[in-house]
Amino acid sequence: MKKAFQRTAFVAVSVGLLATACGSDEEDAADTTAAAASTPASSAAPETSAAAETTAAEAETTAATGDAVCPTNLVIQTDWWPEAEHGGTYQLIGPGGEADASLFTYSGPIADAYKVGGIETVEVRSGGDAIEFQPVQTVMQTDDDIYLGYVNTDDAVASSGTVAVTGVATTLEINPQMLMWDPEQNEIDPADPTTFKETGARVLHFPGVTYIDWMIAKGYLDEGQSDPNYGGSPDQWIADSGNYVQQGFATNEVFKYNEVIEWKDGAPAPVDYVLIDDLGWRPYPAMYTILTDRLQAESACLELLVPTLQQAWVDYLAEPQPVNDALLDITGTYNNYWTLTPELNAAAVELFASAGIGGNGGDDTYGNFDEARVEELYTELVPILEAKAVDLPEGFTANNAYTNEFIDPSIGVAG
Repeated sequence: MKKAFQRTAFVAVSVGLLATACGSDEEDAADTTAAAASTPASSAAPETSAAAETTAAEAETTAATGDAVCPTNLVIQTDWWPEAEHGGTYQLIGPGGEADASLFTYSGPIADAYKVGGIETVEVRSGGDAIEFQPVQTVMQTDDDIYLGYVNTDDAVASSGTVAVTGVATTLEINPQMLMWDPEQNEIDPADPTTFKETGARVLHFPGVTYIDWMIAKGYLDEGQSDPNYGGSPDQWIADSGNYVQQGFATNEVFKYNEVIEWKDGAPAPVDYVLIDDLGWRPYPAMYTILTDRLQAESACLELLVPTLQQAWVDYLAEPQPVNDALLDITGTYNNYWTLTPELNAAAVELFASAGIGGNGGDDTYGNFDEARVEELYTELVPILEAKAVDLPEGFTANNAYTNEFIDPSIGVAG
C-alpha cells in the first residue's frame, strides 16, 4: 500500500530556526528590552515598555522575512539528468521555471513556501554526461557558484583527500541503484549474491563505482566481470539483447526495459534486479553536500536551508504530480536520449513508498543520517580504498563525511 505523507508546519519551523540563525547584537538588545517590558509597571517606565514592544516586533518581522545569509541564487549541482529521484530539489522551483537546453539547467524564482535566508532564485544543474561525467565534487571545487552538490556517501569519503565535501542532508533514504539482468539469459538469485560470479556474465557499470570493488572484495564478482564502460544510454543493452548484467536505477530503468525500450525480439521484456542496498552496500545516495572548507562559514544559511530542503522533499512526496509534469517538459526541452513518461514517474513515486526509498529511515525524520549505518559503510570502504592506494586525510573518520547539525528532526513523512 502506498504510504501517506504529512506536511509539516513549515512557516513555524523556519521562523524558529531563523531566529536562532540570524542572531545579532540588536536582537540580544531586543530580548533584554522585552524582558524589561514584562516586569511590573512599578519597575519599568511606560516608554521603555513601548520601545521593547516595538523592538520585539521588528525582530519578529526580521525572523519571518529572513536576513540575506544565503546566496541570492541558490545553485544545486545534481548527479544526473532530471528525474523523479531529484523531485524534492526541483520542488524548490516547482513547475514555473525555465529549462535551458544549451546549459542543461532548470532555473526560476524559489517558491514562496521555501523562501529563506535571502534566496530569490534557484538553479538546478544536470549531471552525468551533462557535465562529461566529471565527479560532482570536482565540479564544485572549480565553480564557486555551486552551493550544494549531489554526492554519494562512499564517494564523499573516497574523494576526501583531494576534494573534501560534507553531507548536510540526504535526498533519498535508500539508494535506488541496482543491478539488472534478463532472467532468461542469466540465472541470478537476488538473495545469493555469489550467483553473479557463478554466471560469469560481464557487469556493465560507470567507471569508479565503489560497490563493484566491494562486490569483488566480497567474492560476489570476479574482477574480469567488471566492465566500466557504461554511458547511461540503452544502446549496448539493445545491441547485445541484454545478455549481461547492467547497472541502473530500480526507479527508472526497470520500468523502461519492462515497458518501453524495444530490446528483445523487437519489444520490451521483463528484467530482474536487486538493489545494491539489499546486497549490503548502503551509502546514502546523492547527499546534499557542501565543500567542507565552506561549512563553517555557511552555517547561518545552512540552519535555514537544510530544513527547507527537508520540507521540499516531504512536500514533493505528498504531491509529486506538478513537479513530475515539469520534469517531462524539462527533458523534452533537453531533447536527448534521456526521456521520461508520466507512467515512469508514477512508477518511481510508487517505489519510493513501497521500498522505503523516499522514507524516514529508522526514525521520524526525513533527510538525516544514521551514524551506525555510515560507520558500517566506512568500515567496509576503508580496505577497498587502501587496496586502491587512495589516501584519506589524517584523522579522517566516518563522522567527517556528514553532519546532522542543521537537520530539523520534526520534519518527516508519515509511515
